[in-house]
Amino acid sequence: MNQLTLTTHQSRHLTGPWPTFAIDAEPLEVWLPHHDPNSEYHLVSAQWGLYDDDALLAWDRLYCIAPGWHTLVPLLVCADDLDLSCTVIVAEQVADEQTVHWRRFGLLRDPITEPEPAVDWFAIPATRFDRAAFLATVDQFRSETDVKMEWD
Repeated sequence: MNQLTLTTHQSRHLTGPWPTFAIDAEPLEVWLPHHDPNSEYHLVSAQWGLYDDDALLAWDRLYCIAPGWHTLVPLLVCADDLDLSCTVIVAEQVADEQTVHWRRFGLLRDPITEPEPAVDWFAIPATRFDRAAFLATVDQFRSETDVKMEWD
């Protein structure tokens, strides 16, 4: 089982440290290209710094973990635009009663709001997180970055 944690990463593409998720202690911006160099697009976390509507969508997708649900979760975005209309790397997320899986990772080719957007999938291994630990990390990230959702 993988570990999803919160970390601060100094991207080469930003002037200061940036909060991001880490998989097995490696920031997403490093973990993804470590497993497939073709996924290196010099992107930053989609969970901090985006415009409001895009940020809410990115966070809402992370919380889509009802057993059996499938969704695309924005993970990394272009540092120049900080929105979901430019370069976006997503994870195909599905959950069950005990775990949350990121089955595939890929480059989004259509707007994420399309019913079935096209994705160019990378050769990156799937991840599996303990459901309770996943939620705790997502909640911690949201709390530390002061993100408010409609249900707060």
